[in-house]
Amino acid sequence: MDIKSSAGSSRNNAVAVNNMLFTGLQGRTEADNRFVRNCIYLAQIAADSRCDSSLQPAEWFDYFAGGLWSCGWNPEEKPVVLVQKEFSGSVREAWRRLTAPLLARVQLEQVEAGLAALEKDVALLQRFTALSGKTFTSHIVPVSQNASGELVVVISHIRFFKLVLSTNYLFWQVHQPMSQLDIRARRLVIKRSAIDENREVVDQAIRESVVDLEEVEL
Repeated sequence: MDIKSSAGSSRNNAVAVNNMLFTGLQGRTEADNRFVRNCIYLAQIAADSRCDSSLQPAEWFDYFAGGLWSCGWNPEEKPVVLVQKEFSGSVREAWRRLTAPLLARVQLEQVEAGLAALEKDVALLQRFTALSGKTFTSHIVPVSQNASGELVVVISHIRFFKLVLSTNYLFWQVHQPMSQLDIRARRLVIKRSAIDENREVVDQAIRESVVDLEEVEL
């Protein structure tokens, strides 16, 4: 895998990678932030090899979480799910309402800041919404650390299937009903000992991967 990146992520709150947005990175070591992102990349690759997230979002999300488990992460709670077959309104607000029980207020604010930064770059926003035909998918991954020093992520997968889409921004506001929105989110945690045990294996798997990703700091 070839990952193009600029300066260390620990100095920035958010990083955009294709259709993924990572937030809450500032203040942590670059090694920890890199480990989190690499685990997400590997889990996504593994899930993509099993099914199409555009066609089977529920199954894909289960494989995605399973890929993280294989890297040492443990789920803390059951997934939270929103499936609305006739959706209109704010996708951002729908995501916020669903994930609010899993996140602290500061994390929600960090996500808002990351999304606002995305809006300033049309090319980045188009990659993030992963628009393809009538479907787009995106991932928002807030990262934090608990009182025990464990790393915590809330993975979320957003899939939107549209009939017609006419908005100022592809992702934020949907005016047509008869468009289906699926959002799934789950919190996972990893102990420091598990990070140390899995870091080398994860790094090796990334080096052997053929997927190219471009990381952009926000």
